[in-house]
Amino acid sequence: AAARIPVLPAVLGERRTIGPLSWQVLWPPPSFLPAVAEDEEPNNASVVMFVRVAGLTALLAGDLEPPAQRQLLAMYPGLPAVDVLKVAHHGSAYQDPALLQRLSPRLAVISSGRDNPYGHPSPRTIAALRSTGAAVLRTDVHGTVTVLGGPAELQVASERMPPGVGPAWDAGP
Repeated sequence: AAARIPVLPAVLGERRTIGPLSWQVLWPPPSFLPAVAEDEEPNNASVVMFVRVAGLTALLAGDLEPPAQRQLLAMYPGLPAVDVLKVAHHGSAYQDPALLQRLSPRLAVISSGRDNPYGHPSPRTIAALRSTGAAVLRTDVHGTVTVLGGPAELQVASERMPPGVGPAWDAGP
């Protein structure tokens, strides 16, 4: 406010495009927010977006807990598989397996701090993601993760690449 930068709330269904980047806000529905306040489950008020850039698709899943993840899937039964998934809630153990299967990401990125007191990410979540065929990168292990290329050549670079991997890792088709 002091810098006079406008702040716009994310609105369910909102679609925006800037150059080759487009996105749609998939969550939260307005009717869900009062329930979040009553249940004191602020993670479920997270904004979830479906993003496209240069043909690459990504779902940015906020911090949604499984009940909201199930509702998201029910709201969007045709939700497509994605190239990249920003995993919900720092890769906590609380993930809906049906949503992970539906998304079947080629690459799953988990944002979590080193030695965080919550034990994120959960080994169970990492195993569930790998069972969908996803390559998994974690910021606590790999540092900042940058997705490069497009759907035909999905590549990733990070500060600390997995052993035996060059400066840009090819996640394959």
